[in-house]
Amino acid sequence: MRLAGKVAIVTGGGSGIGRGITLAMAREGADVAIPDIQVLNAEKVADEVKALGRRAVAMKTDVTSAADVKGMVDRTRDALGRIDILVNNAGAASAPGMPFTNNTEEDWDRTFAVNTKSVFLTSRAIAPYFIERRAGRIVNIASIAGPISALTMPPYSVAKMGVITFTRVVAKELAPYGVTVNAICPGVLYTAFWEKLAAHIAATNPAFAGMTPRQVFEKRVSDLVPMKREQTPEDIGWTAVFLASDEARNITGQALNVDGGVVMQ
Repeated sequence: MRLAGKVAIVTGGGSGIGRGITLAMAREGADVAIPDIQVLNAEKVADEVKALGRRAVAMKTDVTSAADVKGMVDRTRDALGRIDILVNNAGAASAPGMPFTNNTEEDWDRTFAVNTKSVFLTSRAIAPYFIERRAGRIVNIASIAGPISALTMPPYSVAKMGVITFTRVVAKELAPYGVTVNAICPGVLYTAFWEKLAAHIAATNPAFAGMTPRQVFEKRVSDLVPMKREQTPEDIGWTAVFLASDEARNITGQALNVDGGVVMQ
């Protein structure tokens, strides 16, 4: 129960990695607010949190809207009494690139709004509260697509590298107030995004012709991951728990790769 008595916000917590983070935090004692653009998904996960004996509130939130973000923070404080942890998980994949000229201006704008601007908006909304309390944890979900400069999704890769840089900037600014800010870079997970990307790879790369999306994914895991196994939402969830706990009180400004060894630094 490393997070007993804590309240966490997990944006995009209604599915995929967000659901893994939400349930891991609930299992460690945290009450959780789940803002998600897909509110029905958030409500289902909120029911799972309540089944674990924790409080939960689901709400429809567009994390690219400053007004929505402010409302989300206010509602969380009203419903759960406080906020100790912010996990900026909400994100969206870009259309595949390779060459990068396949991507449109609209694709770049949308990808940056959901993956990078949203982290700024939520962090800006919570920072004064954490500064006043002289405590708090911010965990940003980036991606190994940033440090490896993934050819398959240029807007997403650049946007997630922006999240890593922003993490370091905010970590420096909030460190004097006892607030830690870190990023997690998930590796290769079979999410809805990866299923679509794998289908695109099979359709455009002769080396993968005739493969199902799952077969493409497994081949990429074998090729890319030294440990030869895929990562899971639970892997990311337990990492987020650690970074949000007192055990990590002297860790800030870091980007932790949870990827089976793809990125080593």
